[in-house]
Amino acid sequence: MSEPVLLYGVGATKAGTSWFYRMLKDHPECAVPEVKEAHYWDTFDPAARAQQVDSFRRQITALRAAAARERVAPGRAWRAANLERYADDLAALVAILEGERTGDRLYRDWLMSGAAGKRLVADITPAYGLLPPETLRRMDGVGPRALFVYLVRDPVARLWSHVRMLAQRQLAAGGDLARQAGRIMRRILDRGEPQHVLVRGDYPAAHARLSGAVAADRLRVEYCERLYTEAGQRDMAQFLGIGYHPADATRRVHEGPGITLPADLAARAARMLAGHYAWAARTLGPLPQAWQDNLALASRHGA
Repeated sequence: MSEPVLLYGVGATKAGTSWFYRMLKDHPECAVPEVKEAHYWDTFDPAARAQQVDSFRRQITALRAAAARERVAPGRAWRAANLERYADDLAALVAILEGERTGDRLYRDWLMSGAAGKRLVADITPAYGLLPPETLRRMDGVGPRALFVYLVRDPVARLWSHVRMLAQRQLAAGGDLARQAGRIMRRILDRGEPQHVLVRGDYPAAHARLSGAVAADRLRVEYCERLYTEAGQRDMAQFLGIGYHPADATRRVHEGPGITLPADLAARAARMLAGHYAWAARTLGPLPQAWQDNLALASRHGA
């Protein structure tokens, strides 16, 4: 069998990439690392590399401690083995991030490890969508054939999910999560801060970078809402060159706390992101129902 196709998943933050990773992880024709986000291509800067390596090292320590606890618990040896396997994969990745990157051989070997007989390997790191075209072109040259998938989610829903995640991280003990999330959302709508939240969900800008660096037949931009359907999964499988293997559309991965976005803030967000809706309709075709619903909400609440 020829060498597997290399897939880069570069979707926006909170746009379904974790679910997509799990879909590929469960597919019998794919070899996907235990580590979802490798962060190889966005850590060439020494400061970024040091920060990411520190984060990975802390994860390794926590994983090995958890594995030790599971190992002595009755009937939990399987869980300990899974945690150790994840820690080992992270440790190997740390060595690559700190090692020689000329030619990207160590990274390629890490991805291809265990891929014998498989048709696809993948690095699903959403932050790659922020990379400049020259880095994307370098990524494209790692294997004999590379594919890129950029997932997009209803702009308002993605933004609110990102905000809820931030609110949960920032919340002090005993704090009100809904109130904290509302404060962050208002700051974004009023002042565009924190800016990185909007940058991570700037679909038109990411698409411009990707389409300027990757051949059209090797780039797929997809509604994550459609990927949850059988038709969407079949189309994605065809693009990736793998067989259709049904994924559980009801399973959600890293789903945030269930806090409803107030209608007035949803309407303001939809108006702020109107260009993203227009871009999607123009570039990807008919908007999924969730996208249409938020546009209708903005229209009902007026300017």
